[in-house]
Amino acid sequence: MDLLFDPYTILKFLHIAMAGLWLGMDMGVYTASSKLRNPAFSIETRAAMGKLAGILDMGPRSAVVVMLMLGITMTFLGGWGSAGGFHTELAITAALVGLVWLAGLWHQFWVDHPNLGETRAEPHIKLGKRFRTIDIGLRVVVTGILAVVAIWSLMGDGPIAATWLGVKLVLFSLIVACGVGIRVSIPPVRAVIADIFANGSTPEREQALKDTRGMALVFVKSIWALVAIIIWVSVAKF
Repeated sequence: MDLLFDPYTILKFLHIAMAGLWLGMDMGVYTASSKLRNPAFSIETRAAMGKLAGILDMGPRSAVVVMLMLGITMTFLGGWGSAGGFHTELAITAALVGLVWLAGLWHQFWVDHPNLGETRAEPHIKLGKRFRTIDIGLRVVVTGILAVVAIWSLMGDGPIAATWLGVKLVLFSLIVACGVGIRVSIPPVRAVIADIFANGSTPEREQALKDTRGMALVFVKSIWALVAIIIWVSVAKF
């Protein structure tokens, strides 16, 4: 019974749950987005699907941060790596940065998705714009750190003791990089959608939507494949 409720087991359960949440809600985003892009639906229906996709997208966006926090803590709690005696400090730092990051993500969502008839104050709008840049910067930094630590460890001298975890970190760094790719490729898609909603659907505008969404879909489907591989690596522990 004690084994079921020890801290590592609880964190492991949450880590697995986040992976399931990530994939499940990302599939929901994909389904809602496909209806958003479908010219057979009315503008009102497409707008509703776009709002639904925005809400569901907060699941994967939050999950990547939570999984990173949990992963760092589990690495040292489970004895899979070494931080030179600074395990607690590193875990606390990761948790604090992660919580601030999550708060920024949800504030940005709140700014970008006001209720009908509401507007957001200018300071909130400015903060949301600044955080968007910070968010992308954090993801780039995290991608680099994870990749360096993983490759360093796989070469035999790094802080990660387990080969499977080093491979997992490489894959996770690729996922974060794909997230950056999505954030860079989405603004042109949103601009075309806004044009359709404001000025109506035309064959030219719908074709522009198809043309701009292609790269974003490549990144999304790459994330699905990488998450599935990570789950397999975590179970196999080769």
